[in-house]
Amino acid sequence: MLRKAIYALLSVVFAMAAFGSAQAQGDTERLTIDVKPGMKALDLIRQLRSENLIPGGGSQQITVPRTVINVRNEGFWYFPIGRGTSLRDYVLHFEMRGQELPSETNGCGMAFRIVGEDDFSYVMLTRDRRIILVQRDRGENIVEFDKVIDELEGIDATEYELDRSQLHLITIIAYGNELTLFLNGVEITRETTARSVRGRFATMLFNEEGNRSNTECRYSNVFAWSLQ
Repeated sequence: MLRKAIYALLSVVFAMAAFGSAQAQGDTERLTIDVKPGMKALDLIRQLRSENLIPGGGSQQITVPRTVINVRNEGFWYFPIGRGTSLRDYVLHFEMRGQELPSETNGCGMAFRIVGEDDFSYVMLTRDRRIILVQRDRGENIVEFDKVIDELEGIDATEYELDRSQLHLITIIAYGNELTLFLNGVEITRETTARSVRGRFATMLFNEEGNRSNTECRYSNVFAWSLQ
């Protein structure tokens, strides 16, 4: 099942972190956009169009005002959103808070372009300050970005924490063979080896092995704007 597949994949990615992170895009100048809690989808879309990051047209296809993942069991957990809506190219935006993350590697995120157990993408933030963006295509990782936020040039990470005190705004542009990730309005990476596939969406949580404490991720203002 998808849960087992992503759990195994996360274990590999976490192990790789001990030997160095995946190659990122150039860390010199970073594009910024103006994002605010509770912002409307069209306000974000207009900004992205003005930066020539997305084409005109499209429409909002998914709206989730708020949702919560709360578990006590270890491993990876995901909960579908969007009532099975399947999209190919789009802008995905959501606000996220790590309400209860008792272990260092606990993380909150979102899965997207979900086709099956060997075909999916996800973005995750972890309590130990890592940002992960992965696309798995027919059993192989074709995108694999994994960085500690402190290692990223041009990012002010002095006050960054994934906990209940901070709300993080995440924007993903999934367009053609590119995946562009913004965190709190700052471009983190633009990956050009992705594959455009139609897939579903799910919130996700990773709970460290051996941790049986309550683990909770909270999401708000989730929306997906189709570019087709």
